[in-house]
Amino acid sequence: MSSLTPHGEGFSFLDTFEITSSSQHGRGTKWLDPKLPFFADHFPGKPMMPAVLLIECAAQTAGALWASLLGSATPVRFVLAQVLQFKILRSVLPGEKIETEVAFENSLGKLAQFEVVLSVNQIEVARGRIVLGNGE
Repeated sequence: MSSLTPHGEGFSFLDTFEITSSSQHGRGTKWLDPKLPFFADHFPGKPMMPAVLLIECAAQTAGALWASLLGSATPVRFVLAQVLQFKILRSVLPGEKIETEVAFENSLGKLAQFEVVLSVNQIEVARGRIVLGNGE
């Protein structure tokens, strides 16, 4: 298990996490080691991070924020329930560092919605909204 997510090291897309301007906003980072296995096959000779993993990166960062909002000192197992209005604006390449900004929007019972913006070198690469469910 990663120290920031309940995922194993091979599926953790969150290296750092911090609460930002208010308790309802957070920022996470992930450095993309060129040796990550998916780069070898997506795509050979011109590797890029799969878009679905950008969404996963956003979901893990939102999960860290939600766990903080719930007062949990340890990672909580949330599940990705819905992807809304997500746009990929440019490819993310091996060796780049993704910065993910998340903002809690609202919750309804065991669901919570977040606005997410992913950037590399302060250039927006993806944005959208996601809904997480409390999977415990």
